[in-house]
Amino acid sequence: MRLRPFELVEPETLADALAALARLDGEARLIAGGTALVPMLRLGLVKPERLISLHRLPALAEIRTDDGTLRLGAIATLADIERARAVREGWPLLAEAVHRVASPAIRTSGTIGGNLCYAEAASDPAPALLCLEAEVRVAGPAGERSVPVTGFFRGFYETALEPGELVTAVRIPAVPAGALSGYVKFTPRSAEDKPLVGVAALITLDTAGRCAEARIGLAGAAPTPIRAHRAEMVLRGEAPSDTTVRAAAEAAAREAEPLSDLMGSADYRREMIRVWVRRLLVAMRDGTHRAEPNQD
Repeated sequence: MRLRPFELVEPETLADALAALARLDGEARLIAGGTALVPMLRLGLVKPERLISLHRLPALAEIRTDDGTLRLGAIATLADIERARAVREGWPLLAEAVHRVASPAIRTSGTIGGNLCYAEAASDPAPALLCLEAEVRVAGPAGERSVPVTGFFRGFYETALEPGELVTAVRIPAVPAGALSGYVKFTPRSAEDKPLVGVAALITLDTAGRCAEARIGLAGAAPTPIRAHRAEMVLRGEAPSDTTVRAAAEAAAREAEPLSDLMGSADYRREMIRVWVRRLLVAMRDGTHRAEPNQD
């Protein structure tokens, strides 16, 4: 399909990007990887007068650690995040989750900021970022601010971004010492498809073998990615026995609010949440969960 004509703006500073976004002469859209935006342009679902490319802002592509905190620039690609040694060693849950996104070609183009801003409920990185208690750094006309990722997703394809704002980075604190983590996704069609259900988990055990910390993130379980807080409460203070794990999975399924679509009904999604939360927690407990090797 032929694209509608638009103006391409390529700012070289963040201030220039914000100024271009603030212009009142028609709708503007930001573009980095374009893996979500370009198909929408081709289908005519969005018809902006202006595209603002972020490719000339190299600071937004940086991946670095500062005093134990991981900082991902908004246009850092999923492939670069997956390959970064600091991420694989310090934040393996994130490396595992971004590795499961679509295909190598998509991961090479797609960016972490774009993934968050698209606000897809069935996102692979989002459940991991929820478990890692990430913060989203935002810049706009009123200056910069931080939004906890738990509050970034506001609704169906809706984020906490205000008009004229853009994401500049994602900051992730250090993972608790001794934490066990994992991510699984269930796709009834292709392994490269978005998850019908995605489950991320991070737990720590005390010296008595009880869960001192428990975090569970879900994709495809509600109009937005969510933390399964009730399931986490079931686990905290308890040994991850079969009975406790089964109760946590049941709690996750009950608190989910899945939607029905062509991939599956809400009831089917709820059952898959119950199945995959239990499977992941058991595999983490027994030491049998293994992230897929990076073969890209």
